[in-house]
Amino acid sequence: MLEETAKDKTKQIGEIAHIIAHSEGGPRFDPSYPKENLDSYENWVLLCPTCHNIVDSQEGKYDVQFLRALKLDHEKWVQDALSDAMPQVSFAELEVAIRGIAQQSVPQVVEFSVIPLNEKIAKNQLSDASRKQLVMGLMQSKGVKQYLKEMERLDAGFIDRLIAGFKSKYMDLSRGEELNSDAIFETLLSFASSNASDFLTRAAGLALLSHLFETCEVFEK
Repeated sequence: MLEETAKDKTKQIGEIAHIIAHSEGGPRFDPSYPKENLDSYENWVLLCPTCHNIVDSQEGKYDVQFLRALKLDHEKWVQDALSDAMPQVSFAELEVAIRGIAQQSVPQVVEFSVIPLNEKIAKNQLSDASRKQLVMGLMQSKGVKQYLKEMERLDAGFIDRLIAGFKSKYMDLSRGEELNSDAIFETLLSFASSNASDFLTRAAGLALLSHLFETCEVFEK
């Protein structure tokens, strides 16, 4: 297979599957499950298209209990891997994570006001899973500050461009109604990590996103 080029776009192949069906007649439908939770993080699991089709066609084998356990195991694996990688984040990893973001020409976006961390989490209705990631990312807040300060010294306006790039991306994601706050957070995390799949770069992206989430006008409704 040929290598991708700089002009090629990344393609997200993961699909959001409902653990409990969204509508009557769907796989694993439960009429007693609160309707307001059907399209929420707690009722979603990310699968590849093939696995999505399999679990929905074999709901006896892949029942609610199985999918919830699968999701919890995967979340624990991701959290443990990020936690192990986070202390290793250095300027080099941060540079890889934000490669190209601060170099974009971004349009003028709507101004927001900065609000306290916990208030922002509640306002955006982020799940406990996203909150845990933010708290983990803030472990490297001091390192991120030092990195941004050094980059600003070398390249005046770097921080403003970086923030503007994130704000612009958030505005693009939040215009539609198909993504809730947790999905937007995960997409911004991929953006902050330059879509890298290795945990060290992703930890660097999480550290950067968490810092901007806490201190700047990024990710606000």
